[in-house]
Amino acid sequence: MKTWLKMAIAVVFCLSVLTDTVMADDFSFRLSANPKALDTAIEGGFDIPDTKLMTGISGLYDSDDFRLLFLNGLIANRILMDGLTGGFGFKGVGGEVEKYSVDENVLNLGLMAYISYDLAKTEFKDYSLTPLSVSFCLAPEPLSFADTRKFLEVIAECGWKFQDQTAVVLNYRYIEIDLDNPYKNREKSDSTGYLGLKFFF
Repeated sequence: MKTWLKMAIAVVFCLSVLTDTVMADDFSFRLSANPKALDTAIEGGFDIPDTKLMTGISGLYDSDDFRLLFLNGLIANRILMDGLTGGFGFKGVGGEVEKYSVDENVLNLGLMAYISYDLAKTEFKDYSLTPLSVSFCLAPEPLSFADTRKFLEVIAECGWKFQDQTAVVLNYRYIEIDLDNPYKNREKSDSTGYLGLKFFF
């Protein structure tokens, strides 16, 4: 069974457990693209005592380079000031990347940090902006499996709500994967921006 299919089964199982045991606070669905790639995500926030559990499933498809599926979960709290939220958790990555015309299997469990700032609680509140968020994920070699030795990812997002439940979003993703293969250059990286829509439920 391919790595991405195993990851998909794990994602469905984990989210079904989560949605059965806690009450959902909010959900969102995002679909973003650029001329060569498609990036999509489903995210959910779940209220638990004294904090919030944030989960998500996302996928990255670039037919020439990346076919990846992500599963993340983190605990978030307000920090320092009103509107600023930070959290820590884990992010699983599975799929394939292409290097030197060879498909390499990717399987990582990364440590994840997240921070967001709700612009609706600033002087920009009249502009219907969505929170500005940045996430960082690192999977060192002990948490990297299959054909990978290290995984690094940075994501930034901001958007503008033109309806109560719909926003235009700008995304940036930097991704770097060290591959365990015999070639001298074992690194596969990409730095790309996306434009898309995000729906809130």
